[in-house]
Amino acid sequence: MKKLTEAELVEIEALVGDPFHFPRVVTAAELAGWLGLTAPRIGTLAREGRIPRRADGRFDLKPAVRGYVESLRLKSGSSALASNPELNAEKIRLARANAEKVEAANARARGELAALSDVEREWAGILRDVRAALLALPSRAAARLGHLTPHDVATLDREVRAVLEELATDE
Repeated sequence: MKKLTEAELVEIEALVGDPFHFPRVVTAAELAGWLGLTAPRIGTLAREGRIPRRADGRFDLKPAVRGYVESLRLKSGSSALASNPELNAEKIRLARANAEKVEAANARARGELAALSDVEREWAGILRDVRAALLALPSRAAARLGHLTPHDVATLDREVRAVLEELATDE
C-alpha cells in the first residue's frame, strides 16, 4: 500500500470535512464567521486590543477566539456602568425620571392628576367668586339689617376691603 503525502492528507481532510481540522490563520471575514460578528466589528475589536492581530492583518484563530471570549468575560464581570460611577448614577437618574414620567401620564389618564394650569385657572375662578361675595357683603347686610346707618355700611365696606388687601399682600 502506497503511503499518502502530506498534501494528499490535507486534501482528503478538506473533502471529508474533519470537524477537528481548524485553520490556524484566518482573515477578518473568516473570524467574523467563526464568532458570529461582522468583519468591521472584528476590526474594531482588534483596534481596541481585545483581539490580537498579526502584522499581515490576519488573525491567529486560537488567540483571537480566546481574546474575544476574555473580552466578553471582562465585560460581563465589570461593565462600563460598574467602572464608571458617574455614568451609573446618570443612568439611574434617567431611569427614575422616565418612571416618574410614565407614572404621571398614567395618573393623568386615570383622572388622578391635573395640569398645573388647569388647577391655577380653577382656583383663580374660585377666589374671584369669594372676592365678589365679600365685596357684596356690606350692601347685602344693609338690605337685610334696616337699622344700619350709611356710616355703618361704609365701615363694613372699609373693613372687608382692608381684609382683602391684607390677604393680597400676605406672603
